[in-house]
Amino acid sequence: MAPNPYDLVYYPAGTVLIQYNKEVENIEIDPRETYIGPSPIKYKKLEKPVNAIVLEQVSRENYSKIWFEGEEWYVKE
Repeated sequence: MAPNPYDLVYYPAGTVLIQYNKEVENIEIDPRETYIGPSPIKYKKLEKPVNAIVLEQVSRENYSKIWFEGEEWYVKE
């Protein structure tokens, strides 16, 4: 079950958080072009379990945008 916005969610150690060069939900795909996807610019692998606030559920690719350590991150659910 996908979390709702403003839920406090537990993420176990080993979860990978990603920041992209552009917003995942704002991507327009031209079917005539090859599309690989947004490029990660920063990632963090959690060394210990944490709780983070879900900002929004991104429908594309089942990502959640979360707030962790003062930054927005994406985590694949």
